[in-house]
Amino acid sequence: MRVVLERSTIKGSISAPQSKSWAIRLLFLSLLTNITIDNLTLSEDVLDALDAIGVFNVITDGRRFYKPSFLKLYRDYVYFRGSATVLRIFIPIAAVVGGRITIDGGKGLRRRPLNAIVDALSEKGIRFSGTTLPITMEGRVRDTCIDIYGGESSQYITGLMIALIMAGGGSINIRGKTSSGSYINLTAEIINSLGGTVHIHGNRIDVEASKEITPYEGSIPGDYLLASFYAVAALLTGGYLSIHGLPKPYSFFGDHSIIDIYRSMNAVSIYRDGIWYVEAGDSYRAIEVDVDDSPDLAPSIAPLAGVARGTTVIRGIERLSIKESDRRNTIVSTLRGFGIEAYDRGEFIEITGGNTREGEIVCPDDHRIAMMAASIALKSGGIIDQAECVSKSNPNFWKDLKIIGGRIYLNQ
Repeated sequence: MRVVLERSTIKGSISAPQSKSWAIRLLFLSLLTNITIDNLTLSEDVLDALDAIGVFNVITDGRRFYKPSFLKLYRDYVYFRGSATVLRIFIPIAAVVGGRITIDGGKGLRRRPLNAIVDALSEKGIRFSGTTLPITMEGRVRDTCIDIYGGESSQYITGLMIALIMAGGGSINIRGKTSSGSYINLTAEIINSLGGTVHIHGNRIDVEASKEITPYEGSIPGDYLLASFYAVAALLTGGYLSIHGLPKPYSFFGDHSIIDIYRSMNAVSIYRDGIWYVEAGDSYRAIEVDVDDSPDLAPSIAPLAGVARGTTVIRGIERLSIKESDRRNTIVSTLRGFGIEAYDRGEFIEITGGNTREGEIVCPDDHRIAMMAASIALKSGGIIDQAECVSKSNPNFWKDLKIIGGRIYLNQ
């Protein structure tokens, strides 16, 4: 799909896109308790999560997800379209349940390394055919004290936390610095809110046996970083926006920190009672920020950095190389495509603000890069090819932008 974007002013009110982080975690928790979700958006990542829990025979009517009466692998093969989150949560759960299964996925997933979880579980009785997809795993975890390298992905830790509840408790020792630590905190918050007991002590996580996890019934809250592409489009185009349905920001650094980051760049950016208010400023200032605990912040910061006075430095970018695209490269190349000076300096991305020009990009099969490009194109004009990639996380993206003033033309 080819999308043409004309210069627009983004303003008004919109509901935040659904948090796929919340949705995926709740769907996996249906292995432990009944889950009822009132507003499930069927993004590609959520469809992968539905396929994952289907392996364990979770029964659903589309709204209610019923805990299986007996946990086992009901299939010997599963294919995931592109969700690394689902893949990495699924593997430790399948290891605790036990059995034999072959896992495959789309080309983006096939390039994702699985070394950390393969190394960790190989020591506990699981046999793997390799360290990348397609991969066959077989066996059952025989020891619930897991030692794992933390630098590859926090999503393994999420999967281990859920798996260890199934196993009757256990512990996770994380070696080295943990990347994307905010998502570990999110998982613990969700589990504890449903009656589980997860304690995080630095690099050690203790998961207690839980007699019963409380059923969940409700809506999925909004996603700050998916919403941020609407917000930054308003900031770039001289507009204003109220974004509804967002959860109260947590105390730890994470996706929600985009509110404070935009404010530090001289935007009006305020959260109040579930609503995020943004309004364009006369000018923006460059910042220096470390996103290692939430690397997906980088594509949300980059558009505003592209027009800010001075040079913005984004550190903590190591894991951007193994996202849906090599985001260190695709963030820089997309900004350059709109006339913005940007460099990958190895340990950080450097962006010098200036005037944007009309640009054209081909989406590198990366939803966040397409959304980042769209926010800039609404200021300067532009074209995005293969723009259907946004459906990975937010299938309503183009429709929502039109609602808030985007002059957008879709050519299938």
